[in-house]
Amino acid sequence: MTRVSEVIRGWLGWCPNARILKTPQPEILAPPLDNPTILPDGGSSGSERIRKGKDFAVTSMKILVRNRRLLLFSFLMFLTFILSIGTDLCLRDIFGANAFPGVMNSLALLWFALTFAAASVVYFVFFSLAAGLIICVSQIPKGNPVSIREGLSRAWNYKQPIAGWALIGALLWIPVGPFICGFYLVTLFALPAIVLDNKDLVAAIRESVAIFWRMWVETYVSFGIVLLISIGLVFVTLFSLGQVGYAYGLINGGMSVDMIRSLVVNILMAVGVVVMGIATCILYTYEKTGDPLLR
Repeated sequence: MTRVSEVIRGWLGWCPNARILKTPQPEILAPPLDNPTILPDGGSSGSERIRKGKDFAVTSMKILVRNRRLLLFSFLMFLTFILSIGTDLCLRDIFGANAFPGVMNSLALLWFALTFAAASVVYFVFFSLAAGLIICVSQIPKGNPVSIREGLSRAWNYKQPIAGWALIGALLWIPVGPFICGFYLVTLFALPAIVLDNKDLVAAIRESVAIFWRMWVETYVSFGIVLLISIGLVFVTLFSLGQVGYAYGLINGGMSVDMIRSLVVNILMAVGVVVMGIATCILYTYEKTGDPLLR
């Protein structure tokens, strides 16, 4: 039996007196749970970006409600709308509805020069007001609110890049007309880049295009919500005014109805533009610092 056991030990390499060594087993790592809001490239999913755009729009309206002094910018922008409408009517009275004949002559050159000058002035005034609004909004979370006058005064320090941006818009307005909205949507963040980060016009436009490429979903959603609410208020207000006016005989049709409608539309749209200006500041600040101004 002793011989047999020795043979078995030799074959199997087994020794009953050997120490048992415990080797650590490799740790089995469970795969991480997928985060539905984070994409492989580090960006947010579509639903998350839509939610952020909605939150930015709501925050913009809350900021305006809590800081009603910003409505003064709505009044000033409303005056800018009136200035634009007045200059357009004057040019139509001078040159007619179809002023540009398609052939360059002295009359066409005069129309081009006057249209370019009027558009440049209107754009410059409007963007200066928007720059002052952005400056005022940017100081709210810091607990250092500035007055409307101080915001406009600081915006005046950037008059050269603002004027350059206005000249580009006025030059593009003549050949492409309403399609200029696309240009200003892509370069939307140029204004906060100028007044908040002190960038020149070329660098601000370049950065605005890059930011819009990364934030276009949030921008469309937030602006779309504000625009839909503004349009809804316009229709409700016009319907209410029409019912009251016709019921009491205050409005008998004709020019008075059109004037009141135009007045209401411009006032409500001026308020909507201010909310969009606040949203622009929020979007830019969030993209640059991660702080959505929610405090």
